Amino acid sequence: MSEQMYVLQTLLIAGLLLMLCWRESVWLRVQILVWSIGVISLVARFGLDEQLNFYSNDQRFYTSVVNDLSTQQYSADLDWWLNSAKLPYTLPASVLGAIGIDSSLALKAVSLICFLMLTRDVINSQIPVILTKVSFSLFITACGGIGMFYSLLALRETMMMLLVTRFVTTSSPATRVLMILLIFLLRPHLAAALVAAAVIIMLWDQLQLRHRPSGLGLLGIVVLGSYVGLQLFSFGLWSQGSSLSGIVGRPVTDSATRIASNFVGLQFLTARSETVEFSVNSLLLLRIMFSETIIIPTLFTAILLIRPHLANAQSRLVLLSFSIYVGLVTNTDFNSFRQNIPFAAVMGLVILHHLKRSPARDFVETSN
Repeated sequence: MSEQMYVLQTLLIAGLLLMLCWRESVWLRVQILVWSIGVISLVARFGLDEQLNFYSNDQRFYTSVVNDLSTQQYSADLDWWLNSAKLPYTLPASVLGAIGIDSSLALKAVSLICFLMLTRDVINSQIPVILTKVSFSLFITACGGIGMFYSLLALRETMMMLLVTRFVTTSSPATRVLMILLIFLLRPHLAAALVAAAVIIMLWDQLQLRHRPSGLGLLGIVVLGSYVGLQLFSFGLWSQGSSLSGIVGRPVTDSATRIASNFVGLQFLTARSETVEFSVNSLLLLRIMFSETIIIPTLFTAILLIRPHLANAQSRLVLLSFSIYVGLVTNTDFNSFRQNIPFAAVMGLVILHHLKRSPARDFVETSN
């Protein structure tokens, strides 16, 4: 396929989505326009092939999966279907690929659609809809720069953001089961963290242990979640017949520091040097460009500790599932803000929930 045809297909996809979103919020239309400009800019700068190495060469793998699915040259190995293919993300793209859309562009289109759905969910949660309020809400739920960035790439992050948000916010058991199955196919340990947290919260409520949350109690949730995450990681190693020596001998302070860094978005400062591909200056520059990667987890952590009495069931579920997840990933070589992106939107929703309540109102309710 030529670059000209790729650009034409990009414009056709953007045009179709603009028509479908014409009666939706103006923010969705802006995101579609920015996406089309960004996708065209990437291919103009790097070319059709090299664009797949931009930021992450995982894009090349997902593109090959879409090619296999759309041409029906896929593997018969069950492990490939369950663990490698990432079907919730690649299968919709393969449908577009089968009708002639470039495979990498098809994946980016799926990323954009998930991003638009997430953005609409966030906007619909803001009543009344006020321009300045919505713009802040989109920023603090990763539907601004960082979400837009991932929608330009053939990566599954925006889909995981959407699925995790739907899992946390839905009241339908059937929807939760569907979301967790899809998440499992995309990232199994993320699904494990969410299921473990949901079970613990359910048992906690059934045992009628609910009480007015305190800062110390929420810190206890973090410690509990981190420990559960470590045990899940150990169980995963044991089930694969791997040695546990790498984590048994690790100093507690080292583990605690790595876990704590995730709650302020500075994972790279505690990661082993051999696992970090960029320099510290480059990583700091990225954090400045996408400041929400630091602001969201830091504000999420601070606001829960400062105003713990406002932590509802969803807040506790997000905190516990993130703690379990962090307890898992900090024992791997893949601990980064990209790994934590699926939680960014729900963290933002917790922040918005707390900010909706004025300090004066909290004082009155506490006094009563």
